[in-house]
Amino acid sequence: MALKKPSQQAPVNRHTVTPEAAEALANRLADKPYGAEIRRDIPESKPAPVAAAETVSRTTISLPDSMLIEIEDLARDNKRNGTGPRTVSAIAREAFNMYLRSMKS
Repeated sequence: MALKKPSQQAPVNRHTVTPEAAEALANRLADKPYGAEIRRDIPESKPAPVAAAETVSRTTISLPDSMLIEIEDLARDNKRNGTGPRTVSAIAREAFNMYLRSMKS
């Protein structure tokens, strides 16, 4: 049995969004910094201010396929477990930081 596209699914499986609900969600998420958590037990709780982050630059690195697969698996496992760096970039940054610290000592 093939999976149906959302446009082909029966309407009973779809949730309708009222304009009021959409507006309430937009108001709740307005000006929320990415990744900040809002406490639900305090009405109109504002997220803590985020410290100014250092600018990030993109770069390209070459890795052996086996190493990349291992790093991707580690990132996936970290996401699922909620521990450690959760992206390939975060794992690479952590490895670079560890290397730089070891070179200074």
